[in-house]
Amino acid sequence: MIELNEAKDCCGCGVCVNSCPKKCIKLEEDKEGFLYPHIYLDECVNCNLCEKSCPILNHINRKENAIQSAVIVQNKNHEVIQRSTSGGAFTVIAEYVINREGVVFGVAMQDDYFVRHIAVQNKDELWKFQNSKYVQSFVGNAYSQAKDFLDSGRLVCFSGTPCQIEGLRCYLGEEYKNLILVDVVCRAVPSPGVWKKYIMMEIKKYGKIISVRFRDKTLGYQYSTMEIKNEQGRVYREGIESQPWLRMFFSGMIIRPSCAECKFRSRYRYSDFTIWDCFNVSSFDKKFDEKIGTTRMLIHTEKGKEIFKYISQNFIYKVIDAELAVKDVREMFYSPCMHTKRDMFFEEFSKCDMQELIQKYYPESLMIKIKKYLRLYLNKLGMDIIIRHLFKKDKDYINMRK
Repeated sequence: MIELNEAKDCCGCGVCVNSCPKKCIKLEEDKEGFLYPHIYLDECVNCNLCEKSCPILNHINRKENAIQSAVIVQNKNHEVIQRSTSGGAFTVIAEYVINREGVVFGVAMQDDYFVRHIAVQNKDELWKFQNSKYVQSFVGNAYSQAKDFLDSGRLVCFSGTPCQIEGLRCYLGEEYKNLILVDVVCRAVPSPGVWKKYIMMEIKKYGKIISVRFRDKTLGYQYSTMEIKNEQGRVYREGIESQPWLRMFFSGMIIRPSCAECKFRSRYRYSDFTIWDCFNVSSFDKKFDEKIGTTRMLIHTEKGKEIFKYISQNFIYKVIDAELAVKDVREMFYSPCMHTKRDMFFEEFSKCDMQELIQKYYPESLMIKIKKYLRLYLNKLGMDIIIRHLFKKDKDYINMRK
């Protein structure tokens, strides 16, 4: 039977729930709004399947492999790339699967703003997976669903954070030739409970919200913003320097404890593809359009290589050195720090109004306003990319001097 002594020892993947033959494990929300397993002991038969399938307890670092290769890609479909977080790579992989009557599992935001893993079997629904969701997704019974499809012979693609992908691997317990795994380079996952409270605050402020985009590229890829659109069609858009949800997330205030000691950060992973942003695409090839977004991709397996050969016609792409692809990608190797006031924040979380918490911990100071309007001004002049390049050169120079 699995025992949870500290919050950092659970990534919330839900594999234990899917593995339990007696269904006596339930995920329950803690005071921080994260889900943790609760075992109903009177129904438990001590089969230990929950313990044997836990990706944290059974994690083994994948060894270096000579197969690994890297590419940078941009989807040739302009509409797809505009809706995507970066270069629209996952949509092409997903279309490959659906064209073969397969099933694609990914993360979608539901009508009630709840973020969860769902299965899609037609291309018209793939838009649900496009754009990042800065909230921990609820896997639910997606692992057992995926296994049922795999056992029936269907081609399955499963995407998620590294811990979710390793969770599926541990749950299945064997290799499937008809399974394609795609993980994203993950900074951390924010609290679903805080998100619930936050979005209710925004609804109170703006009225019914019809869409949320955590990484909108209307102002360009280099200045992606969080966009909230209400029923009247009004759009509220802010960047990382001023948008409250982004500030809470990126400062480490609302991230899951296990993310600060993540066991799954590595260049070599158990997926077929690892995908993430490529803001510095011009350092690899100046012919790529910097404004629309680019995906960096590591290909870990022969299966992945074969698939990429087939789907490459749908990309503008360039093969790059894998060593260079991961250079300076901190999120791949290092866990973020939790905010120094995180404990204090969550002590007040259940007692205070969300607006009060934001005003206390993330007030819109004069400096924040200056940063906000300066970035908008530079973006309007088309200078934000130039500034980013200058900072990159300064950083490279400093690193050379060390």
